[in-house]
Amino acid sequence: MFIPAMPLVKQEFQIGDDLAFATLSLTMMTMAFTSIVYGGISDEWGRKRVLLSGLALYTIGAELCWFAQNIEMLLGGRILQGAGAGCGIVLARAIARDVYGMEKISAVIANLTAAYVLGPLLAPTIGAYLVGWEGWRFLFIPISIIGLTLIGVIYFTLPETHAPTHEKPTFSIIVRNILSNYFQLLKVPRFSAYALMPGCLSGAFFANATASAFLARETLNISTEMFGLWFLWMPAGFMLGNLISGQIGNRLSIGFMTIGGSALCLAIVMCQWFWNASAGLSMACIMIPGAALGIGQGMCMPYAQTGAMRVNSALAGSASGAVVFSQLFLAGAAEQTVGFVSDGTLIPVLYVMFSFSITGLAAAIFAEISRRRNAPTA
Repeated sequence: MFIPAMPLVKQEFQIGDDLAFATLSLTMMTMAFTSIVYGGISDEWGRKRVLLSGLALYTIGAELCWFAQNIEMLLGGRILQGAGAGCGIVLARAIARDVYGMEKISAVIANLTAAYVLGPLLAPTIGAYLVGWEGWRFLFIPISIIGLTLIGVIYFTLPETHAPTHEKPTFSIIVRNILSNYFQLLKVPRFSAYALMPGCLSGAFFANATASAFLARETLNISTEMFGLWFLWMPAGFMLGNLISGQIGNRLSIGFMTIGGSALCLAIVMCQWFWNASAGLSMACIMIPGAALGIGQGMCMPYAQTGAMRVNSALAGSASGAVVFSQLFLAGAAEQTVGFVSDGTLIPVLYVMFSFSITGLAAAIFAEISRRRNAPTA
């Protein structure tokens, strides 16, 4: 919801693109770091207590943003929102696994994924109309209401699905155990490649998506409401890519899907570069390739996550968390990089997208070569 508001924040606080982009990139980077901690804490302290704590941080952060008098206060609120929002990504799946068990979890995860994609599909358009109606601060009224409603619903209706252990370890012990698990995984180069690839593709996707708000308003003079309608293309493409991936299932190999999807994303960036050079900047030049990137990203990401989880089945949960971390952190890094190099044109954005796309393709190729070298003989 906040993407359409970023140009207005820049205008009100009289800041540069680097700080304006930081209002989103710092949120995603904070989500990345907290997402790898929430799971381990909830295993020891219980799901409900940790979930309520995360939602409280999210709501308090929204209040700080609502009344922010300067950019520092706004950034602090956005960081708190990111720290709280990280709980939802991790604990929703953990609670589903507690309730339904491993036998039925696949279908439940599919429903959760559909809901997860529905949010990004609708939120920018809703946010654009709210910003156009009452200004960017008005966004944090519905956001605060959502946070308070979730706290009430969870507190009064959600039972504890994973009882806390009798011997509660300290936070430092939990973090040490988490780091130990990740260290074991990172010792396998193939795992690092599988985790890096979806993060790089997310970086290319979000570099384009975030820059689109500034290019639409400041370069193309597109209204905030019209930008919200155009933006529907991008998450719709990502949803379509996930649907295609689900239909393919196990009929194609992990290597084929990861390398093919990464190569497709790189080809899309090159086509967008040619489009911009030959026909000039337009909303179609930004959004249609953005939707195509979403398709490529959605097609290969589930396979990259599967490949990462197969490296060490005993640490599948940690592997999944590492992929989520990569997606969020590198997306935030790409957004902030665009903020540093932006000049009102698409060219620096394309450089960032190309760098992330080609790195993602290299990671996919390396993972497949490593997998074949380490595959057991017949």
